[in-house]
Amino acid sequence: MRRRSLILLAVIATVAIAASLALSKRPPAAAPAATATPAAVELASVDLAQVSPADIDSTLALTGTLNALQQTTLTAQVEGRIASVGARPGDAVSKGDVLARFDTADLERQATVARAQLEKSREQREYNRRQMQRNADLLKQNFISKNAFDSIQSQLQTAEADERASAAQLGVAQQALDKAIVRAPFSGTVGQRAVEPGQHVGINSQLFTLVDLTELELVAAVPAARIAEVRLGQQARFKVEGYPQPFTGTVSRINPTVGDNNTVALYIRVPNPDGVLRSGLFAQGLLVIAQQRQVPSLPRSALRSDGGDSFVLAVESNKLVRRPVKVGAIDLRTNRVEIAAGVAPGTRVLASQAPLTAGTAVKLPAR
Repeated sequence: MRRRSLILLAVIATVAIAASLALSKRPPAAAPAATATPAAVELASVDLAQVSPADIDSTLALTGTLNALQQTTLTAQVEGRIASVGARPGDAVSKGDVLARFDTADLERQATVARAQLEKSREQREYNRRQMQRNADLLKQNFISKNAFDSIQSQLQTAEADERASAAQLGVAQQALDKAIVRAPFSGTVGQRAVEPGQHVGINSQLFTLVDLTELELVAAVPAARIAEVRLGQQARFKVEGYPQPFTGTVSRINPTVGDNNTVALYIRVPNPDGVLRSGLFAQGLLVIAQQRQVPSLPRSALRSDGGDSFVLAVESNKLVRRPVKVGAIDLRTNRVEIAAGVAPGTRVLASQAPLTAGTAVKLPAR
């Protein structure tokens, strides 16, 4: 029994020695690789902006059409043949200038008849007046009856009414002669001419359009949600296609009702003393709602949004850090925004919309 135990112990020792030798011949395990540190993103000067003071105009975008403040269509007030036309499209005319004349031969004959009828009525009225005076004396002496006196008095009243009617007919005839001469009701520019000499026109036929270009009106629609910010006298800056220079105007009227697409019409008075602008041109610009002077600001491109909240990526210790900001006025003309709170003046932020996130290491350009 003892001999058998010694043999078993010898076998176990042999196995242990073999296992130890096998393990000593295995190559050593590789050490775990070290985690690589990401390289810093190198930024250019154009990628950065600094919170700095600037003048910010809170603005509202405008689009609309320019219309002449004073324009009219002249129509024929009498019927007849056009004798002459003295104005063409594009002609500048002054108030009272003759634009056209009708042939007045028939109108003059009507005026002559009316004038003669008035003279006859006046003579009849004067005759009846003298008759009534004589009959009044006779009535006092009881030489005529009261009925005879009342009869001549009635005849006088009829003659006076005839005289008034004849005077009115002469006035109508004279008025027709006056209307046969078409005059400019105000100073302006002839837009259209719809008649030619020799043409026969009826009453209310279109003759000319007249436009006063010295003052125009820009009619623009703004969202009803912003109408509470609009005031009379606010200034608008706009450009017109085909004109290199900008133009300005002031809000003169605000429509009291909300129109289509939930918008409200504004009427902006635009001085045009040189007549450079034309009625009907399309304009696009900005209405200045409020003006801020030297307030902390950033380019609009530096703003980022997350669920309606605005923030910027500030550069702090060579790393991008998310900083929530409160935005004030927005200037659509300069594309800058007021930074009311969140970052201090002088802070440098990422100005581009590059796909970088908070925590990214950055390398700043040399100053």
